[in-house]
Amino acid sequence: MKVARGEILDCNRQPLTNTAQQYSLIVFPGQVEHTPMQILRKIDTIVNVPSEQFEYLAQGGHNSEYPFRLAKDIGSDAAKKINDLQIPGIVAIPEKTRYGQGMLASHILGYINSADNKGVSGIEGMYDELLRGNQPEYVAAIVDASQQIIPGLGYKRMKLTASNSENNIVLTIDKQIQQKVEKIMDRTIVKGAVVVMRPSTGEILAMASRPGFDANNLSRYLEQSSAPLLNRAISAYQPGSVFKLVVAAAALENKTVGMNDVFFDSGYIDVNNVRFQGWDYDQGPKGRLTITEAMAHSSNPVFIEVALKLGAEKLIDMAAKFGYGSRTNLGFLGESDGNLPDSSQLYPGDLANLAIGQGFCEATPVQVAQTVATIVNDGIKVDPYIVSLLTTPDGTIVKTFQARPGIRVISSQTAIKLRNMMMAVTQYGTGQAAYVEVFGSAGKTGSAETGRTTTTGKGINHAWFAGFTPLERPKYVIVVFVEEGMSGSNVAAPIFREIATEILKN
Repeated sequence: MKVARGEILDCNRQPLTNTAQQYSLIVFPGQVEHTPMQILRKIDTIVNVPSEQFEYLAQGGHNSEYPFRLAKDIGSDAAKKINDLQIPGIVAIPEKTRYGQGMLASHILGYINSADNKGVSGIEGMYDELLRGNQPEYVAAIVDASQQIIPGLGYKRMKLTASNSENNIVLTIDKQIQQKVEKIMDRTIVKGAVVVMRPSTGEILAMASRPGFDANNLSRYLEQSSAPLLNRAISAYQPGSVFKLVVAAAALENKTVGMNDVFFDSGYIDVNNVRFQGWDYDQGPKGRLTITEAMAHSSNPVFIEVALKLGAEKLIDMAAKFGYGSRTNLGFLGESDGNLPDSSQLYPGDLANLAIGQGFCEATPVQVAQTVATIVNDGIKVDPYIVSLLTTPDGTIVKTFQARPGIRVISSQTAIKLRNMMMAVTQYGTGQAAYVEVFGSAGKTGSAETGRTTTTGKGINHAWFAGFTPLERPKYVIVVFVEEGMSGSNVAAPIFREIATEILKN
C-alpha cells in the first residue's frame, strides 16, 4: 500500500499527524466475481473512481495477483454504502490521512512530498530520515477455506517484516494550548504569528503563523501574495518599541541610567539636525519621566537620549547577548537570523532609529520571546526548543532532547527592574489592554513603521505585544505579532490578553 511514516506528537503524546480518517476502496483480485463494468455500475453513483484507476481495472487489473487501491479519500457514509453492497472482492477500509482538514500547527509540522513520502518543510523536513520508514504497509484479506472474506475480520494491515524503522517525534507543543491560540488567531489575525514559551526551560508550548495552509492542497497557496507557506514566527521584522527592553537592559547593566534618574520628554528629540518625534507627538510633551515611566508610556525621545548616552557598541553587544542577529537552535529550514547592524557602521541618526526598534534592526517573534523569557528567568537566557523525544512506534524512548544550560545575560537585579517596568506598561501605560484579570500580566507594546503608507497617506505599522503571565511565578511568555496590524496597544495587546486568559484556564 504505502511506506509507513512515524507520527508527530504533542508533549502529552497526543497525535498532531494522522488525526483524520478517510476510507480507501480496495480491490482484492482473488475475490472478484463481477466484470469491471459491473463493478463500476454498482459503485458509480457512490464513489468517483479516478480515470487512471478506471482504466487499470478495465484493462485487467482485477486479474492482478495483488490487492490495489481503486479510490481514496472516501467519506464514511460512502464507505458504509459500498460495504453494505457486499460486492465480492471490493471493500472500503479506514485509513488515517497524514493531514486532516483544519490541521493544527501546520507551519511547525510542515508537509511531505506525497510522490516519494519525503518531508519537505517543518518537522517533516528536519526529521525526515527518522520519520520515514522503509517497510511498506499492506492490506491483506482474511479468507476462509472457500476463499470468502471472513465477516468481522475481513482484512488487516501488516508489514512483511517485523522491522519498525520509522520513529515518532514528540514535541514540546501542548495541543490544548496550540488549539486555543489558533482559534483566537483565526478570529483576530489575518497575517502574523504567536509564540508561547515556558521561560524557565525554553520549551515552545505553541507556535502558529497566519495565514495557514492545508498540506493536502499545497498548489493553491503557491501564487498567493499573502505567502501562507511562510512561517512568520521565524521570519524577521522590525521589532519597534519592544526593542526598548534591550536598550533599558544595556543602560542598567552599564550603569548609564539609574532608576531614579529623571528625563524630560518634550515630544521630540533632535539628533544631528534630524527630528525624531514621539509616537504621540500630537498630544504634546510628556514632561518629566523616570526610566520606568518612559517605558510605560513608550517614550521615543527618552529612549533615544538613553541610547545616545550609552553608545552603539554597548547596545549592539547587549542585543547580541540576548540573541538578536543569530538564529535560534530550533533548527527550522528558512529560520531568519534577524538583523543586527555592526556598531561601527551606526551614525547617531542610525543609533536613534535602533533605540526605538527601527532602521536596520530586525527580529523574529521567537527571538523576541527569547528576550522576554531571559528577563523573566532572572537574566538567564535559555535556548528555545521544540523537539523533546524520539520514540519507537510503541512509545519506547530512543532519544531525549533536553534544554541546554542557560547563559547569564543580565544580572538578576537588572531583570527585576525590567519586570517592574513591564508591569508599569500594563498597569498604567501603553499596554493596559494586555492586563490579565486575577493573574496579572506584564509586557511591552510595539508599533513598527514599515515605511509604507495607506492610500490616505497613513503610515502602515506592524503591531507587537511581548509579555508574560502570571505576575507571580510566571508560567508563560507570549509574543503576539500582527503584520500591518498598525497598533501594538490597540491590536496586539488585546489579543495577548485573550490568549493568556484562555491558556491560564488549563
